[in-house]
Amino acid sequence: MVVDDEKKIVHMISQFMKINNLEVVSAYSGKEAIEKLNSDIKLVILDINMENLDGMETCKIIRKKTNIPIIFLSAKSSQYDKVLGFGIGADDYITKPFDPIELVARVKAHIRRYKEYNNSNPNANKNIIKFDNIEIHINAHKVLKNGKEINLSTTEFNLLLFFINNVHTVLTRKQILNNVWKSELYDENTVNTYVKRLRHKIEDNKSNPKYIKSIRGIGYIFEAKINTNS
Repeated sequence: MVVDDEKKIVHMISQFMKINNLEVVSAYSGKEAIEKLNSDIKLVILDINMENLDGMETCKIIRKKTNIPIIFLSAKSSQYDKVLGFGIGADDYITKPFDPIELVARVKAHIRRYKEYNNSNPNANKNIIKFDNIEIHINAHKVLKNGKEINLSTTEFNLLLFFINNVHTVLTRKQILNNVWKSELYDENTVNTYVKRLRHKIEDNKSNPKYIKSIRGIGYIFEAKINTNS
């Protein structure tokens, strides 16, 4: 789904997607996007600056319904705006003006990663994974901390599962990048950014993490006693 109140942008993006064999649902407001959202839609490209229901609020509503990838489009390029977008559940952030070819590549990468990771996850036959006060409901793509749902983007969710699937194993940033992102469009700094965000959401003490620990000069290790229930 492509959501923007500028019809020319929606049309342009839609044409590029169709050329690349991607079917598009168009929406010209946040309200229309929510109304058209269904299980057939595998990714949302979402403009931030829209009247009435803006992209940020639309993203929050979508996140309550589904964990499909969300890519923000915005004329704002500050780090603050990007962190804010990621914090409410976006998987990617692209600033205007943008390269349509790169946008198509990122869309395909996110959709492919979303499908492949769900299909290949070794814990897919387990409904719930637990460690300490954290519960991961695999089938529902939901994470609870102390019984309260925490808002993870699709990429954050997949990153957490990758750590869990490799518990007590030192992972390099390149290994994480290759297995979670599966794309050459991102660099190792992307891993650092997402780990920082994931820590902020699951750790009690972000400055002294209990679960996701840094290994100087190498990468990260996830440490926890994992319990699974089918």
